[in-house]
Amino acid sequence: LMVLLMLGILVMLSWPQLSSALVEARLSGAAEEVVNAIEYAQLTSMTSGRNTKVEINDASNKIDLKYYKSSADLFTGGDVLLASGVESGSYQLMLHPLKKGFEYQILLNNEHRFSGIEIIQSDFKSDTPVYFDSLGAPSHGGTVTLTLGARQIVVTLDDLTGKVTLNN
Repeated sequence: LMVLLMLGILVMLSWPQLSSALVEARLSGAAEEVVNAIEYAQLTSMTSGRNTKVEINDASNKIDLKYYKSSADLFTGGDVLLASGVESGSYQLMLHPLKKGFEYQILLNNEHRFSGIEIIQSDFKSDTPVYFDSLGAPSHGGTVTLTLGARQIVVTLDDLTGKVTLNN
């Protein structure tokens, strides 16, 4: 009985540190997810030769990865290939590399591991997404700020090098 009482006291004393560590781990995990998304879009553009874009919306807590798909059909033959057909196209959601058959779209509000985490600021919204060309160069740099309680992490994309970093 005395041992159980001592263990109970130790758990009560260590609970604030444990709770703080869990908050930090969840926030770090979400920030790493943003870093992975940006780096994956950059790598995909370099390996496939297709332009990619990343949209991170603070209003909807959503991350979208998209690639450019030309509207021209290069494989059927027969018809004359017009420049207007090659140059026109649209961006479509990329497939997630680890979740086969699923699109690379992250809704922070829908995933239990990210509950309570909010994107409070993003320079990569729908109207100003970051584009990566076939060399992996970003169209612009910027930051994304994630919060959970009083803690926040800033993810930064360097506009010159394309390097992604985390700042606590």
